[in-house]
Amino acid sequence: MELMSMPSPAVHPRGGALPDFSTLHGRARRLDQRLTIDWAGYRLCSHLQPIVSFSHRRVVGYEGLIRATDAAGHSVPPPTLLHQADTAVELIGLDRSCRYVHIGQAAAFGIDGYLFLNMHPLAFASMQVTDCARFMRETAAAFCLPPERLVIEITEDALTDDSSFEASVRYLRELGCRVALDDFGAGHSNFDRVWRLKPEIVKLDRDFALRAAADESARRLLPQIVELLHEAGSLVLLEGIETAEQARIAMAADVDFAQGYLFGRPSGLAPEAAPTVAVIDTVWADYDNSEAEDRRRYRARINDYVNAIGHAAALLADRRSTDEALQLFLGQPGALRCYILDEQGFQISRNIPAQGERRAAGITPETDVARARWSRRPYFRRALESPGRVCVTRPYLCISSAVLCVTVSICYRVDGQRRVLCGDVLWD
Repeated sequence: MELMSMPSPAVHPRGGALPDFSTLHGRARRLDQRLTIDWAGYRLCSHLQPIVSFSHRRVVGYEGLIRATDAAGHSVPPPTLLHQADTAVELIGLDRSCRYVHIGQAAAFGIDGYLFLNMHPLAFASMQVTDCARFMRETAAAFCLPPERLVIEITEDALTDDSSFEASVRYLRELGCRVALDDFGAGHSNFDRVWRLKPEIVKLDRDFALRAAADESARRLLPQIVELLHEAGSLVLLEGIETAEQARIAMAADVDFAQGYLFGRPSGLAPEAAPTVAVIDTVWADYDNSEAEDRRRYRARINDYVNAIGHAAALLADRRSTDEALQLFLGQPGALRCYILDEQGFQISRNIPAQGERRAAGITPETDVARARWSRRPYFRRALESPGRVCVTRPYLCISSAVLCVTVSICYRVDGQRRVLCGDVLWD
């Protein structure tokens, strides 16, 4: 757990003097390219972890992660370090010291791209009263790192219900910094936080990578979450990627940026981009091979249903009987049912079940399908948009039988009227 994601104490700035840039600059020590700063008897240094873009095939930034040692040279975990701050002034001073050493170290290494910086919730909430802008401008100017290259990560602890939250966000953006919402999906995170913050980047919690690799339903859900975040106006970064499989899943989900041990561990040494780029290219090769195999398996699984529903529509358009037209489709091993919709989406036939169709187990009630209207469904809209072409939905929970299914559909004409023939297919 990193320092800035720890809970904040219930205090407000009071008493004492916050360290400004000059004070911190006087505490800093430099050995070759290594920058350290002393705080309350501890020595702080910055370790940088790469953040990559799949599309650009390169490192696009680094996150600064604080590392501390005590007077004896022993490593001090971030939570332990945080607990040494007894007052709000000390806590905000520690927060500033961390940002100072990250910015200075990134500049010393001459890194390109963005620098991601955590900010403690208390420091975030009190930016205006502590003149944070002056400190940030002076620090960025001294190290020739423009504020526009800084991405401030905000955790859900900072998202309060009062107006100071919006004021702090505006304050950061007026300074020129970008904003990232950190650890989305952990704790009580929800889309309300995205709508309020309007972050340039949303960092998905590492649990997404773990779950998507272990659970197919989570793997199907991840692209939908990414798509929603894109539509909300944010780029998406997935944290905690440790394996090639997790990276491939992130790429398939259209994640923009990735971070994790696979691409590089946090390091106090000058970063080398070439090994990371080689890893990205390996992920691309794995993705290409996997996508080709997935498409092959998908076509093999769905083709019989596509051909059968197309055959049924041709027979119905030729005014053949429903039983004759649907016999081939309903005889397929995974077929659930067929039904016909008019051009407004009203169901004009009964549900015509395949033998052995699964019934709902207490999730959906038995209903009179004569009143049903399915015009909102993708299988209806897409079929009307592409007459004569079979359309296939993504897997979804079927409201009629409470099982995972896909629907194949096709628009045809009979007696001058448009009809949409739909067939549900079990997709366990």
